[in-house]
Amino acid sequence: MSPAELIPYLNLLVYGEPGAGKTYLAGTAQDHEDTRPVLILDVEGGVTTLRHRTDIDVVSVRKVEQVKEIYDELTKNDSYYKTVVIDSLTELQKLDMRAIMQELVSRRPDRDPDVPDQREWGKSGEHMRNIVRAFRDLPCNTIMTALAVTDKDTYNRTNYNPDLPGKLKGHIPGFMDIVGYLYTVQENDVLERRMQVAKTQTVVAKDRTNCLGLVLENPTIPIMWAMIH
Repeated sequence: MSPAELIPYLNLLVYGEPGAGKTYLAGTAQDHEDTRPVLILDVEGGVTTLRHRTDIDVVSVRKVEQVKEIYDELTKNDSYYKTVVIDSLTELQKLDMRAIMQELVSRRPDRDPDVPDQREWGKSGEHMRNIVRAFRDLPCNTIMTALAVTDKDTYNRTNYNPDLPGKLKGHIPGFMDIVGYLYTVQENDVLERRMQVAKTQTVVAKDRTNCLGLVLENPTIPIMWAMIH
């Protein structure tokens, strides 16, 4: 079987610094007949990037319960949207933790709402894993974004990971078929976007389709779709 037959839907996690173009990239799914129409769950408030794209449906998410309600609606009418975007997982996790702490403090006023303990971190982590798996398994393309976080290893190398707490840094990328680190470079006074989809010692990335190479220059969803199919 070809990669396209093995992976009928695009399941993509794209992470990068603010302004790298994650939301813009997700929005390009509207430009291909096999990946539109697109629904974006705007958790980050960053869809001003797509303000000119009146052809894309956007739902502003301010409570985790909204995500669950949208998922339930999508399971009832799974034939309309061909691509669903969660923008971003970084903000969704923070939103979930705030809800957990608010509920906790309502029961235990002595607890500091800004200091979750191991139990709360574990609860939020399980919520995030369940949400990502549920949306990934919808019969459509799924794109999720996250901010990037960097740290130094013992060799003083800069490592790039999705900005998610604890074990989620490894678990969430493991759920997806394609994980890309999106960044910008300036060449000859021209700003270009590039997305690394091959794992290295310092960058979390992967491509289960084996169709995208190492780095995509100025990636779009139509370009990726064509390379895979």
